[in-house]
Order: sequence, then structure tokens, then C-alpha cells
Amino acid sequence: MKRALCFIIAAVMAASVSAQGVQDFASRFVEECDVDTAVQCVTVSPKMMEQLTKKAGEDNNGNMAQAIQKLRSARIVTTSTRSEAYFRQAENLLKKNAQRFTHNKDYRSSNGHGTFYTRKTRNGDTVELVLLHADTDSDVLVIVNLTGNIDEEFISSIMQTFRNRKGNID
Repeated sequence: MKRALCFIIAAVMAASVSAQGVQDFASRFVEECDVDTAVQCVTVSPKMMEQLTKKAGEDNNGNMAQAIQKLRSARIVTTSTRSEAYFRQAENLLKKNAQRFTHNKDYRSSNGHGTFYTRKTRNGDTVELVLLHADTDSDVLVIVNLTGNIDEEFISSIMQTFRNRKGNID
């Protein structure tokens, strides 16, 4: 009995350690800024994702609804000051984890700049998309971190949105 109990405890501990190893970028960044009150993180729950899917369907945007259904989580991190410093900190964290994250595209506009990073599986499937956007007018940084089954069509759609709204994507 003791042996079985020890085995169960070891299995639970191993599972929790394994789950912590698969932390998304937003979680890592917020953890790094733990005591900083200027950094806020909002997680969009699966229930809210479902509501977004319904809303996208009502707006006759079937492609976006299908893309949202493939997402597992969405986190939005914002900072209320020092956007450039936080941007560099976030990008340095992404570069420090270059074995996980690949730089995709940069963009610039008159009121800000940003960059896209992705994380892929060994099979080449994109499972995480990170967007950093520093708004130079309001001195705010926004990090959008999406995880799930992210296909190239979804990435292109997001990039097209930013190309139309925020300036040129390089």
C-alpha cells in the first residue's frame, strides 16, 4: 500500500514538473516581472474563446471562427509605462529561448512598432504565436500570446490585419 501511494505521489509530482516545463511565453514574461505592478496579464478562457467563435460566426467571418476554435489559450500582457524597456526585455527573453521561438516578421508605423515570433513542434506545426507591440504614442507595450493549432492561414490573417492597421510589415 505504501509503495502504491509513493508511486502515485511521484507520478503527480512528475506531471506537475512536466506541466511547468511547457509554460507559454506570457507566463514566463509575467513571472520575470512578478513584482512589477506596471505589468498586467489577462487570460482569455476557453469559454470566452467559444463566445468569440460565436461572435465571429455572426459577423460572417467563418475563417476567423475556425481559427479561434483551434486556439487553446490566449494571454494578453500589457504594461502601463516604459514600453521600449519592456519591449527589449520581452524580445531578449524570446532570443534567450531561440531553441523554442523563431523570429518571423517586424513592422513599423508612425505610432509604434512590433514583431512576431512563433514556436513550432518538431513536425513543423506552429503551436504558439507571440506578438510584441510597443505603442510609442501612449508608451504602452502589448504582448499577445496565442497557443493551439495555429496554421499559416491564421498567421497570414493576423499579419494582414496589422499591415492594414499599424503600418508596414517587413
